[in-house]
Amino acid sequence: MHLERQGVPTATFVTHAFDRYARGLCRMQAMQTLPIVVIAHPIAARPIAQLQDKVRGVKSDLIQALTTGPTPPQS
Repeated sequence: MHLERQGVPTATFVTHAFDRYARGLCRMQAMQTLPIVVIAHPIAARPIAQLQDKVRGVKSDLIQALTTGPTPPQS
């Protein structure tokens, strides 16, 4: 959030199990447009190759988050 407030594009990765929680934190910080990229849960204790596959699966979401600016808040 600090970098975004300074104008540096960021993307936060969370698993779908923490999506609502992450968006709630963004609302509490008045940063509803902070880009959040959701990947499949779980990620703990997974081989690197599986994590890389999960990230590849959301590559377009990551690119969009870093290049298109804030998205409107979701209702």
